[in-house]
Amino acid sequence: MHAIWPEANLRWPPGQTATTTHGYRRPSTDYGKAEPMGAPEAEHFKYLVERNDYRAIASELVRLEIERGVISISELGADPEAAVAGSPELDLEYETNLTQGCSVYGFYRYRDGQPSVILIHPSLTAERDNFTIVHEYGHHVQRHHRDWVDVRYSLPAARGDKVEERVADAFASTVLIPEDALPTGINTLSARTLATLHSQVRASRSAVANRVVEVASSERDCAVVVCDEEGRVIFARATGDDVFTPARGIVQPGLATLFQSAASAGGHVIGDLAEGLRALSGWIQTDLSADVALDFSGAYAFVVLRPTQVFGREQSWAMREHECVSPACGADFVVDSSVQICGKCRDPKCPECSTCSCEPAAETFCTACFIALSVAEQSGQVQHVCD
Repeated sequence: MHAIWPEANLRWPPGQTATTTHGYRRPSTDYGKAEPMGAPEAEHFKYLVERNDYRAIASELVRLEIERGVISISELGADPEAAVAGSPELDLEYETNLTQGCSVYGFYRYRDGQPSVILIHPSLTAERDNFTIVHEYGHHVQRHHRDWVDVRYSLPAARGDKVEERVADAFASTVLIPEDALPTGINTLSARTLATLHSQVRASRSAVANRVVEVASSERDCAVVVCDEEGRVIFARATGDDVFTPARGIVQPGLATLFQSAASAGGHVIGDLAEGLRALSGWIQTDLSADVALDFSGAYAFVVLRPTQVFGREQSWAMREHECVSPACGADFVVDSSVQICGKCRDPKCPECSTCSCEPAAETFCTACFIALSVAEQSGQVQHVCD
């Protein structure tokens, strides 16, 4: 998702005139309801940027946008497509062969003297598209409040771009999952809370999980995970150091086991993560419990991971041992950073014969002695010697 400005960011919406400040240009206008914020507001924005408090910046921009009155923020959260399509300031377009922007999801292009454009590359889910639309509207908002523009463009280019993206993300999350939609008094994260909230808003599972982690005051450290039925991590975020953040895209067998248990128990289960939580290094964090709740589709689960022991505990880790699945090899080895992980099945490749859990390819025979070659011989790790 990206914002694209013509003329190197030097043009502003109709009704504005450009004035130079700190080496860049800012808008000067009268929005009626959106009066200039004044120096105190700009100083507050500077303070929030120094703290990297993107959520607070986004919340302030939401307030200012409500005052500006060009679009209904509540309608933007309830039906982003309809709200943006009805805005006189914007054209909403869809593109199936998107090549511009910093991701495949969409981008915002400012146009002088005519409606600006939000272009969306449709994804596989409505929730993803909703987030993209509101994210790109977040870029639009950041061009319409003068004191924020002053602060944003006073930053070095790379820093300013990063801040703008983070604020646009926070803006989308705040609009799609407003404060009044959040459960009151969240003191402890629970998988059921996450699943229930996801069923009530127009945001993705990952956005819901991230939002709740930000506002919850859990009584102890944990990690929140979204996974599929195979235990593949879709999203993960830890609240502290007691539980590490598992890598996205990696299959966690323990989560797959508990997913099936939850499916058999009406959609929710709490149990020990028997197989532990696998790290890319090969180590496994043990002594963890998992609170698992399936979402309304039954295809994904929200998981809250916590240490099984609350007080006086130290993290418990074990090296992951693996036995080669090839009957001809059967080597036992420790999965550490030196072991290659198959990009297809995500299981380790045996250091001896390179076998993983993928279906074996058709046998290859030596053209001289017509004996079937082993996996190691086929890979060139071992030289074949004819009998």
